[in-house]
Amino acid sequence: MRSQLLLVTTLLAGAISVAGCGNLPFLSQGNPQPTASPAASGDAATPATQPTAAAEQPTQAPANTPAQTIPTAPQTGGAPSTPATGDGAPTIPLPQSQANLAQLESYRITIVSKMNGKTTDGKTIESQMTYTQALHRPSKTGYTLVVENRQGAPSTQSELYSVGDMLYIYQRQGGKELCQPGMMAGMGDMLRGIADAMTAPLQTGTAQLVNRGETVNGVLTDRYTLDQETINQFGATVEKADLWVARDGGYLVKYDLTINVTSNTTGWAAMLGGGAPISEGTIVYNWSLEDINKTTITLPSACSEQTVGVDLPLPAGTQVDMAMPNTTMGKVNAGIDSVLTFFKTEYPKLGYELTDEYGDAQNGYILNFKKGADEVMVQFSTMSDGSVQITLTRG
Repeated sequence: MRSQLLLVTTLLAGAISVAGCGNLPFLSQGNPQPTASPAASGDAATPATQPTAAAEQPTQAPANTPAQTIPTAPQTGGAPSTPATGDGAPTIPLPQSQANLAQLESYRITIVSKMNGKTTDGKTIESQMTYTQALHRPSKTGYTLVVENRQGAPSTQSELYSVGDMLYIYQRQGGKELCQPGMMAGMGDMLRGIADAMTAPLQTGTAQLVNRGETVNGVLTDRYTLDQETINQFGATVEKADLWVARDGGYLVKYDLTINVTSNTTGWAAMLGGGAPISEGTIVYNWSLEDINKTTITLPSACSEQTVGVDLPLPAGTQVDMAMPNTTMGKVNAGIDSVLTFFKTEYPKLGYELTDEYGDAQNGYILNFKKGADEVMVQFSTMSDGSVQITLTRG
């Protein structure tokens, strides 16, 4: 059990470390609240283009240069740019950052959040977080990179790859590539959900048309700016709040936000100061959708060579819910007695000797098997829904 908990803790810690990027300027009803969420999945550039070891991280986010395929991005041509002026300019509800992206085969989202200011005692505050999420739907692969730089602290970097429900926590350290794999049913959807929450710059409001027909990141867009009622929800002075929405597809392509903070803008001041009282400052948030239908992902060899789970049979019909190195967890709709019979019958056929047996049908069983130096522990018990939960642990 100890090794199983350690593996679970390691997996979650890696995902949560990505969440540490947090501190993005989200807008919700009322006062803004800093939000931190684990990293998401997306498709990303090949590892060869990524930064080197953690000890050698740059002071700014490394550029991800996805491998290119034949572009099939939305139409980029169109009529010349057409300004829209006056109070009667058309408006739209604020597009959510992940809205309408399902129509795209692949893409890369880059978010840069910069904060700088001064504390009441004159000290300078500077930080920058760059979040990259890429997705390639045909291969069900994703990639997330988070690089954070804070004044007076070492740069931190977190990388996650995902393939379906497989998650890989990737790291370069001392010239070596390290990869911690894990599988959990629904992992891909969970990571995408986290990313949706993390990258949503706005939750509610209205944007007013400024100009039609601007090409941004190779996409024909219309440019909007937040209307005054929406801006008022920030509770701070908004210097810039422009959005570019794809003419064909209606998805967000670019979003630029600049907020000026004073000691009176409580929520933002607390986020900027990190607990220190601030006198003034600026938060700049740039969101960009790039490499539309051009992004590919290559899983690092350190990850692709990894195996997960315990390569031993399970009762017929077992649904594997989680697999990590040397651990497999699943459940089966069967009686506990039949599960007991399966392990005590089938594993000896594979050369495994049953060395210990504990428990009963009511409380569940623990079986220890050994084959030479290979030791496997099998735990199973009946759940409230009548299914039998099974855990295999090697070593």
